Amino acid sequence: MTSAINDYFLYALLGIYAIGFVRLFVQKVNLRSGRWLTAAFLCWPVFMLDEWLRMANATGLASIYGLSEVFAVIAITCCYRAIKPMLLAYPTARKRLWWPVVVTGVFQCAILLIPVDDKQLWLSSSPHGQPLLLWPAYIASLLTGFSVLLIGILITEHIQMYHRHLPEQAVDIKNLKMPRLAGVMGSLVGVAFMSILLVTAATFGFFPVPFWEGFHHLMIGTAILVVLFSLTFIRRTSPSPLDYERLDEGKATPYEISSIISKAERYTIESKAYKVRFLTLSEFCKGADIDPTSRIGLATY
Repeated sequence: MTSAINDYFLYALLGIYAIGFVRLFVQKVNLRSGRWLTAAFLCWPVFMLDEWLRMANATGLASIYGLSEVFAVIAITCCYRAIKPMLLAYPTARKRLWWPVVVTGVFQCAILLIPVDDKQLWLSSSPHGQPLLLWPAYIASLLTGFSVLLIGILITEHIQMYHRHLPEQAVDIKNLKMPRLAGVMGSLVGVAFMSILLVTAATFGFFPVPFWEGFHHLMIGTAILVVLFSLTFIRRTSPSPLDYERLDEGKATPYEISSIISKAERYTIESKAYKVRFLTLSEFCKGADIDPTSRIGLATY
Protein backbone atom coordinates (compact mmCIF):
# COMPACT_ATOMS: atom_id res chain seq x y z
CA MET A 1 0.00 0.00 0.00
CA THR A 2 2.82 2.38 0.97
CA SER A 3 4.67 1.58 -2.26
CA ALA A 4 1.53 2.31 -4.31
CA ILE A 5 1.03 5.68 -2.58
CA ASN A 6 4.69 6.51 -3.20
CA ASP A 7 4.31 5.66 -6.90
CA TYR A 8 1.18 7.79 -7.28
CA PHE A 9 2.96 10.68 -5.59
CA LEU A 10 5.90 10.34 -7.99
CA TYR A 11 3.54 10.35 -10.97
CA ALA A 12 1.90 13.50 -9.61
CA LEU A 13 5.31 15.16 -9.28
CA LEU A 14 6.12 14.18 -12.86
CA GLY A 15 2.88 15.79 -14.01
CA ILE A 16 3.67 19.02 -12.18
CA TYR A 17 7.20 18.93 -13.56
CA ALA A 18 5.94 18.54 -17.13
CA ILE A 19 3.50 21.44 -16.74
CA GLY A 20 6.19 23.65 -15.21
CA PHE A 21 8.71 22.80 -17.92
CA VAL A 22 6.19 23.73 -20.63
CA ARG A 23 5.31 26.96 -18.81
CA LEU A 24 8.99 27.88 -18.71
CA PHE A 25 9.03 28.24 -22.49
CA VAL A 26 5.45 29.39 -23.04
CA GLN A 27 5.74 32.24 -20.55
CA LYS A 28 9.10 33.31 -22.02
CA VAL A 29 10.76 34.08 -18.72
CA ASN A 30 13.47 36.75 -18.70
CA LEU A 31 16.47 35.52 -20.69
CA ARG A 32 18.90 36.32 -17.88
CA SER A 33 16.98 33.92 -15.65
CA GLY A 34 15.71 31.54 -18.33
CA ARG A 35 18.95 29.67 -18.93
CA TRP A 36 19.49 29.08 -15.23
CA LEU A 37 15.90 27.94 -14.78
CA THR A 38 16.24 25.56 -17.71
CA ALA A 39 19.36 24.05 -16.13
CA ALA A 40 17.55 23.69 -12.79
CA PHE A 41 14.58 21.98 -14.46
CA LEU A 42 16.91 19.52 -16.22
CA CYS A 43 18.62 18.68 -12.91
CA TRP A 44 15.41 17.84 -11.05
CA PRO A 45 14.56 14.46 -12.68
CA VAL A 46 18.22 13.39 -12.36
CA PHE A 47 18.13 14.10 -8.62
CA MET A 48 15.08 11.83 -8.37
CA LEU A 49 16.91 9.00 -10.20
CA ASP A 50 17.01 6.71 -7.15
CA GLU A 51 13.24 6.96 -6.85
CA TRP A 52 12.75 6.06 -10.50
CA LEU A 53 14.99 3.02 -9.96
CA ARG A 54 13.06 2.06 -6.85
CA MET A 55 9.70 2.49 -8.57
CA ALA A 56 10.80 0.35 -11.53
CA ASN A 57 12.56 -2.15 -9.22
CA ALA A 58 15.56 -1.79 -11.54
CA THR A 59 18.04 -3.85 -9.51
CA GLY A 60 20.14 -4.28 -12.65
CA LEU A 61 20.97 -0.56 -12.50
CA ALA A 62 21.86 -0.59 -8.81
CA SER A 63 25.46 0.33 -9.68
CA ILE A 64 24.39 3.96 -10.32
CA TYR A 65 22.34 4.10 -7.12
CA GLY A 66 23.23 7.07 -4.90
CA LEU A 67 25.06 9.08 -7.58
CA SER A 68 22.41 11.75 -8.15
CA GLU A 69 22.25 13.68 -4.85
CA VAL A 70 24.44 16.53 -6.09
CA PHE A 71 21.88 17.47 -8.75
CA ALA A 72 19.57 18.88 -6.06
CA VAL A 73 22.37 21.22 -5.01
CA ILE A 74 23.01 22.19 -8.63
CA ALA A 75 19.29 22.85 -9.13
CA ILE A 76 18.91 25.15 -6.12
CA THR A 77 22.17 26.95 -7.02
CA CYS A 78 20.79 27.59 -10.51
CA CYS A 79 17.59 28.91 -8.87
CA TYR A 80 19.75 31.30 -6.86
CA ARG A 81 21.38 32.56 -10.06
CA ALA A 82 17.94 32.91 -11.68
CA ILE A 83 16.42 34.85 -8.78
CA LYS A 84 19.32 37.23 -8.15
CA PRO A 85 18.82 39.35 -11.33
CA MET A 86 15.21 39.88 -10.23
CA LEU A 87 16.47 41.48 -7.02
CA LEU A 88 19.73 43.20 -7.96
CA ALA A 89 20.42 45.43 -10.94
CA TYR A 90 24.11 44.51 -10.88
CA PRO A 91 24.31 40.91 -9.61
CA THR A 92 27.77 39.48 -9.03
CA ALA A 93 28.77 35.93 -9.91
CA ARG A 94 30.56 34.46 -6.89
CA LYS A 95 32.57 31.30 -7.49
CA ARG A 96 32.26 30.26 -3.85
CA LEU A 97 28.55 29.78 -4.45
CA TRP A 98 29.47 26.54 -6.24
CA TRP A 99 31.50 25.13 -3.36
CA PRO A 100 28.51 23.18 -1.94
CA VAL A 101 28.13 21.53 -5.36
CA VAL A 102 31.81 20.56 -5.43
CA VAL A 103 31.89 19.23 -1.86
CA THR A 104 28.65 17.26 -2.25
CA GLY A 105 29.80 15.83 -5.59
CA VAL A 106 33.15 14.69 -4.18
CA PHE A 107 31.69 12.98 -1.11
CA GLN A 108 28.88 11.51 -3.20
CA CYS A 109 31.47 9.42 -5.05
CA ALA A 110 32.07 7.52 -1.79
CA ILE A 111 28.93 5.49 -2.61
CA LEU A 112 31.09 3.66 -5.15
CA LEU A 113 32.75 1.95 -2.18
CA ILE A 114 29.47 0.15 -1.40
CA PRO A 115 29.06 -3.30 -3.04
CA VAL A 116 26.36 -3.52 -5.72
CA ASP A 117 24.63 -6.33 -3.81
CA ASP A 118 24.03 -4.01 -0.85
CA LYS A 119 22.67 -1.31 -3.15
CA GLN A 120 20.21 -3.79 -4.63
CA LEU A 121 18.90 -4.50 -1.13
CA TRP A 122 18.62 -0.79 -0.36
CA LEU A 123 16.28 -0.30 -3.29
CA SER A 124 13.67 -2.15 -1.22
CA SER A 125 14.79 -1.17 2.29
CA SER A 126 17.07 1.75 3.13
CA PRO A 127 20.03 1.23 5.47
CA HIS A 128 20.03 2.56 9.02
CA GLY A 129 22.57 2.71 11.80
CA GLN A 130 26.24 1.69 11.61
CA PRO A 131 27.49 5.19 10.69
CA LEU A 132 31.20 4.24 10.75
CA LEU A 133 30.64 1.37 8.32
CA LEU A 134 27.90 2.78 6.10
CA TRP A 135 28.90 6.45 6.10
CA PRO A 136 29.09 6.54 2.26
CA ALA A 137 25.36 5.85 2.19
CA TYR A 138 24.56 8.81 4.45
CA ILE A 139 27.11 11.53 3.73
CA ALA A 140 25.76 12.69 0.35
CA SER A 141 22.18 12.97 1.65
CA LEU A 142 23.34 14.97 4.67
CA LEU A 143 25.44 17.31 2.53
CA THR A 144 22.53 17.76 0.12
CA GLY A 145 20.24 18.77 2.98
CA PHE A 146 22.80 21.21 4.40
CA SER A 147 23.58 22.70 0.98
CA VAL A 148 19.93 23.23 0.07
CA LEU A 149 19.36 24.74 3.53
CA LEU A 150 22.31 27.13 3.14
CA ILE A 151 21.45 28.34 -0.36
CA GLY A 152 17.75 28.58 0.56
CA ILE A 153 18.68 30.87 3.45
CA LEU A 154 20.83 33.02 1.14
CA ILE A 155 17.95 33.42 -1.32
CA THR A 156 15.52 34.25 1.50
CA GLU A 157 17.90 36.89 2.88
CA HIS A 158 18.24 38.49 -0.57
CA ILE A 159 14.44 38.67 -0.91
CA GLN A 160 14.09 40.18 2.57
CA MET A 161 16.78 42.78 1.78
CA TYR A 162 15.01 43.60 -1.49
CA HIS A 163 11.70 44.12 0.33
CA ARG A 164 13.40 46.18 3.03
CA HIS A 165 14.82 48.71 0.57
CA LEU A 166 11.98 48.59 -1.95
CA PRO A 167 10.20 51.70 -0.53
CA GLU A 168 13.42 53.65 -1.24
CA GLN A 169 13.42 52.58 -4.90
CA ALA A 170 9.87 53.17 -6.13
CA VAL A 171 6.73 55.12 -5.25
CA ASP A 172 4.21 52.36 -5.95
CA ILE A 173 5.72 49.15 -4.56
CA LYS A 174 2.58 47.02 -4.22
CA ASN A 175 3.08 45.17 -7.51
CA LEU A 176 6.85 44.93 -7.10
CA LYS A 177 6.87 42.73 -4.01
CA MET A 178 7.50 38.97 -4.03
CA PRO A 179 5.69 37.66 -0.92
CA ARG A 180 4.76 34.29 -2.44
CA LEU A 181 8.31 33.53 -3.55
CA ALA A 182 9.53 34.51 -0.09
CA GLY A 183 7.03 32.05 1.42
CA VAL A 184 8.09 29.30 -0.98
CA MET A 185 11.76 29.79 -0.11
CA GLY A 186 10.93 29.77 3.59
CA SER A 187 9.17 26.44 3.11
CA LEU A 188 12.21 25.07 1.26
CA VAL A 189 14.44 26.01 4.20
CA GLY A 190 12.08 24.27 6.62
CA VAL A 191 11.92 21.12 4.48
CA ALA A 192 15.71 20.99 4.13
CA PHE A 193 16.06 21.22 7.91
CA MET A 194 13.59 18.38 8.43
CA SER A 195 15.45 16.30 5.86
CA ILE A 196 18.69 16.81 7.78
CA LEU A 197 17.00 15.61 10.97
CA LEU A 198 15.59 12.56 9.16
CA VAL A 199 18.93 11.52 7.66
CA THR A 200 20.73 12.11 10.97
CA ALA A 201 18.20 9.94 12.82
CA ALA A 202 18.62 7.17 10.25
CA THR A 203 22.41 7.45 10.36
CA PHE A 204 22.63 6.86 14.11
CA GLY A 205 19.69 4.45 14.26
CA PHE A 206 17.53 6.73 16.44
CA PHE A 207 14.51 6.42 14.19
CA PRO A 208 14.70 3.40 11.86
CA VAL A 209 12.53 4.19 8.83
CA PRO A 210 12.64 1.53 6.07
CA PHE A 211 12.27 4.15 3.32
CA TRP A 212 14.03 7.18 4.79
CA GLU A 213 15.86 7.74 1.49
CA GLY A 214 12.55 7.88 -0.34
CA PHE A 215 11.21 10.42 2.18
CA HIS A 216 14.41 12.45 1.84
CA HIS A 217 14.15 12.57 -1.95
CA LEU A 218 10.43 13.31 -1.94
CA MET A 219 10.81 16.11 0.62
CA ILE A 220 13.71 17.85 -1.11
CA GLY A 221 12.43 17.06 -4.60
CA THR A 222 8.93 18.39 -3.91
CA ALA A 223 10.24 21.58 -2.29
CA ILE A 224 12.62 22.31 -5.19
CA LEU A 225 9.88 21.53 -7.73
CA VAL A 226 7.56 24.03 -6.03
CA VAL A 227 10.33 26.65 -6.24
CA LEU A 228 10.86 25.89 -9.94
CA PHE A 229 7.15 26.01 -10.70
CA SER A 230 6.76 29.34 -8.87
CA LEU A 231 9.60 30.82 -10.94
CA THR A 232 7.72 30.11 -14.19
CA PHE A 233 5.32 32.94 -13.33
CA ILE A 234 6.37 36.29 -14.76
CA ARG A 235 7.01 38.83 -12.02
CA ARG A 236 7.43 42.55 -12.27
CA THR A 237 10.27 43.57 -9.99
CA SER A 238 12.51 46.59 -9.56
CA PRO A 239 16.07 45.19 -9.35
CA SER A 240 17.89 47.20 -6.73
CA PRO A 241 20.81 49.34 -7.97
CA LEU A 242 22.01 49.77 -4.38
CA ASP A 243 25.30 48.54 -2.96
CA TYR A 244 24.08 47.27 0.41
CA GLU A 245 27.54 47.14 1.98
CA ARG A 246 28.24 50.78 1.16
CA LEU A 247 24.74 51.72 2.23
CA ASP A 248 25.29 50.22 5.68
CA GLU A 249 28.50 52.23 6.06
CA GLY A 250 26.56 55.45 5.40
CA LYS A 251 29.61 57.63 4.73
CA ALA A 252 29.51 60.69 2.46
CA THR A 253 31.79 63.74 2.20
CA PRO A 254 30.37 67.30 2.25
CA TYR A 255 31.32 67.65 -1.43
CA GLU A 256 29.38 64.47 -2.35
CA ILE A 257 26.35 65.67 -0.39
CA SER A 258 26.35 69.07 -2.13
CA SER A 259 26.86 67.52 -5.58
CA ILE A 260 24.06 64.98 -5.12
CA ILE A 261 21.58 67.62 -3.93
CA SER A 262 22.41 69.95 -6.84
CA LYS A 263 22.08 67.23 -9.50
CA ALA A 264 18.84 65.90 -7.99
CA GLU A 265 17.23 69.35 -7.80
CA ARG A 266 18.30 70.29 -11.32
CA TYR A 267 17.06 67.05 -12.86
CA THR A 268 13.76 67.18 -10.94
CA ILE A 269 13.01 70.67 -12.27
CA GLU A 270 14.20 70.09 -15.84
CA SER A 271 12.50 66.72 -16.37
CA LYS A 272 9.49 67.40 -14.12
CA ALA A 273 10.18 64.04 -12.52
CA TYR A 274 7.60 64.76 -9.84
CA LYS A 275 4.89 64.25 -12.50
CA VAL A 276 6.14 60.83 -13.65
CA ARG A 277 4.02 57.91 -12.42
CA PHE A 278 5.72 54.78 -11.13
CA LEU A 279 9.13 56.47 -11.20
CA THR A 280 11.87 54.24 -9.81
CA LEU A 281 15.11 55.14 -8.07
CA SER A 282 17.13 53.51 -10.84
CA GLU A 283 15.42 55.60 -13.55
CA PHE A 284 15.76 58.85 -11.58
CA CYS A 285 19.43 58.34 -10.75
CA LYS A 286 20.25 57.35 -14.32
CA GLY A 287 18.67 60.53 -15.65
CA ALA A 288 20.28 62.72 -13.00
CA ASP A 289 23.68 61.00 -13.29
CA ILE A 290 23.68 60.13 -9.59
CA ASP A 291 24.98 57.03 -7.83
CA PRO A 292 21.84 55.37 -6.36
CA THR A 293 23.66 54.16 -3.25
CA SER A 294 24.98 57.64 -2.46
CA ARG A 295 21.52 59.12 -3.07
CA ILE A 296 19.81 56.76 -0.62
CA GLY A 297 22.65 57.03 1.86
CA LEU A 298 22.23 60.81 1.87
CA ALA A 299 18.44 60.53 2.30
CA THR A 300 18.93 58.14 5.21
CA TYR A 301 21.51 60.42 6.75
